[in-house]
Amino acid sequence: MMTITVKYFGAVADSTQKKEEVFRFESERITLNLVQSRLEEQYPNLKNITYSFAVNQSITKEDVGLNDNDEIALLPPFAGG
Repeated sequence: MMTITVKYFGAVADSTQKKEEVFRFESERITLNLVQSRLEEQYPNLKNITYSFAVNQSITKEDVGLNDNDEIALLPPFAGG
């Protein structure tokens, strides 16, 4: 069993009405895409929001394997400057 903490920010937090939650997966091999699918199933509005992922505080644009106790953040677009 794996435990993944998911944190929500900005419009994503507004959509889920949560700042953070913990998910448990029966499988020992899960990926970011699997977590995204589960989140979009639970929160269909996420499909209409632009966001990116950070895994353990590192932004990623690709599907990656996850480990027990990893932390995922869903980040809204932000402007740099």
